[in-house]
Amino acid sequence: MTQVQPIEGITPEMLWNFVLVLLGLCAVVVLVYKVIEIVRKERERKEKKNKLADKDLTDEIAEKVLEKLEPRFKDIETKLTTDKSRLDNHETSIKNLNSSIDTIKDGMQVTADALTAILDHELHNGNADQMQKARDDLQKYTNGLIKKV
Repeated sequence: MTQVQPIEGITPEMLWNFVLVLLGLCAVVVLVYKVIEIVRKERERKEKKNKLADKDLTDEIAEKVLEKLEPRFKDIETKLTTDKSRLDNHETSIKNLNSSIDTIKDGMQVTADALTAILDHELHNGNADQMQKARDDLQKYTNGLIKKV
């Protein structure tokens, strides 16, 4: 076995100081690492808090906007209900008008038939059967209208 030669000029006190300095540097590195970790965690916590605050603020703003718009929504809903009711009434009125128009068309047809019978009677001198039928149809139509009204 070979013997290790002692290093001249290094005393045990110097070696002890070196170890202490080395331990001190390690402690400083660990301390800096921990400080950085604490700062990062604090920053993340603040960011989360800010996000939550922003979310809460956003929710609060949304609630206030809804509170202010709610009367307008109710007003619009009331107007829509009124408009729907009016449209339903208009549909009923249109059906009634269409029925009246059909009745008027029937009356115009009966009147046109009667007028045609009169003209045929004048032109052909004495088409009494056609005149009688036209008069009966006109009376039926007139009696029907009087009963409907």
